[in-house]
Amino acid sequence: MQVGYHLTPFWSPTDRHPAAILDEAIEVVRATAHLDFEWVSMGQHWLSYPTIWPAPIPFLARLAPETGSMRIKTSVLLLPLLNPVEVAENVATLDHLTHGRLTVGVSIGYRETELAAAGVTRRDRASKLEETREEIGLDGVGFTIYSLPPSPAERIEYLQMIAEEIVAPATARTPATPEVGRL
Repeated sequence: MQVGYHLTPFWSPTDRHPAAILDEAIEVVRATAHLDFEWVSMGQHWLSYPTIWPAPIPFLARLAPETGSMRIKTSVLLLPLLNPVEVAENVATLDHLTHGRLTVGVSIGYRETELAAAGVTRRDRASKLEETREEIGLDGVGFTIYSLPPSPAERIEYLQMIAEEIVAPATARTPATPEVGRL
């Protein structure tokens, strides 16, 4: 079993200056780097006032030297809302900065404010994810895209399948081939 932690609890309450919130998260990661956690992760949200959600790629790059041997995960990037070229460049750079310890999770997004800000509708977000995935060339480089199905019963079945896959022995990968979706 692998145990790690997600940084979401740091982003609120917002009664502290944003720099203080980020500094606290960095300090916790630094302090836990030697405690045998397997990974640390953070998600992505836009327009999340009043909470503070830092942009994941630059913040994970800042965390990289503090993490020891922990894997660094995005859980998740809102892939249909992002520029494919920028995602490819940022993910490749972050994978090199982490010396291959990056796991990239992506999703179709669900918050109306985020979808509207990117000009994406609920109806076209899945096709936009596939389009972006193809543009970036994720097929054949160790990427797995996970996105939850709409019904609760399907979600449970899907998460059980993912859990079985994660528990199975991991395959070897090289630092230049990020792995998407293993949250």
